[in-house]
Amino acid sequence: MKKNKRLYWVLGGVILILVVAAYLSGNVPEVQTITAEKGTIQRMVVENGIVNARTARDLYTETGGKIISIPVEAGEALQQDEIIAVLDNPEIVLTISNAQTQLAQVKAAIAAQQASLAGINTEFTAAKKQLARIEALYKAGGASLAEYDNAILAAEKLQKSLEDLNNSMSYYRLQEESLAEALKIARDNQERLTIKCPFAGKLMYLACEEGQIIAAGTAVAGVAVAGELEVMADVLSDDIAEIAEGQTVLITAPVLGNTILSGQVVRIYPQAEEKLSALGVIQRRVPVLINLPEAAHLKPGFEVRAEIQTVRKENVLFLPRGAVRTNQDDQQEVMAVVNGRTVVKAVDTGLYDNENIEILNGIEAGDLIIKEAGTQISAGTRVKTAQ
Repeated sequence: MKKNKRLYWVLGGVILILVVAAYLSGNVPEVQTITAEKGTIQRMVVENGIVNARTARDLYTETGGKIISIPVEAGEALQQDEIIAVLDNPEIVLTISNAQTQLAQVKAAIAAQQASLAGINTEFTAAKKQLARIEALYKAGGASLAEYDNAILAAEKLQKSLEDLNNSMSYYRLQEESLAEALKIARDNQERLTIKCPFAGKLMYLACEEGQIIAAGTAVAGVAVAGELEVMADVLSDDIAEIAEGQTVLITAPVLGNTILSGQVVRIYPQAEEKLSALGVIQRRVPVLINLPEAAHLKPGFEVRAEIQTVRKENVLFLPRGAVRTNQDDQQEVMAVVNGRTVVKAVDTGLYDNENIEILNGIEAGDLIIKEAGTQISAGTRVKTAQ
């Protein structure tokens, strides 16, 4: 009988222990953990950007007129010097006609003057010889003073005629030069009435139509080299310090699907500009130009997402940023799990990106760390772990 009672007591104790253990086990909190490991941290500056043609030009009229022909359409591939639009300007045509007429008249006058000069030159040469002969005779007593004076007067008269003709010729030459320059300018203006493609590319847009009268300086078309693209991103001035020329940029967009294009920062503009954000906040942003060697499905005007890879560190110990917290003493710390219980460990941190943060010291690779540092669990608490 005593043996049975003892057995009952033993069984009851075992059952009680099992019940208490089960109860305690059921109340042990479960925490999400992560194993500290080494890897790469890549900090990025992410901004939206606009795709532009790398080689593009807006074409403007250099002189006004009426558009009489547009032999191309927007979207067409063009060759260098292919005609985009032709203008008509009657004033330029009239200027050319008048300049040609006046130039012809001046050339005729110059020809007449040259003929006169040739004749006077012949007469002047003969007069000088005659004067020399009369002068010799006069000195020898073979000619009278009147004959000598007449010879001098004849030579001087012809010399004066030569001077007048030469002055007149200089005037006509100046007129000829001026009219030739005016004709050249008018013909150049006539050439400018034909708007041509400056390089082989694609006609991006047309801003004119046949019959339209436009003034000088009016934009009529835009051309670009097809397939050569770049991205312009406006970066917050607070982020610009980490950006440098030559950094890699990852380009994504809905039109690209899962394709990620790789570009490179080629220029950082020297001055920030005021930009209005989508929320109506004025921000200071710096334009950053990104070269895009591969176009894929992108076209000028498309919006893309540009991830500029700034600072990169490899083979460093890191944790998710959420696993690190700052205590009341402004010391960063993590909550580790050692032998099933929580342990608070002070850490020093370094580089961080959008997801992870570098751990300089305080833990080692392989340590089990609670993923959410804000979990309300005291140090020394027994926990169940899940990864």
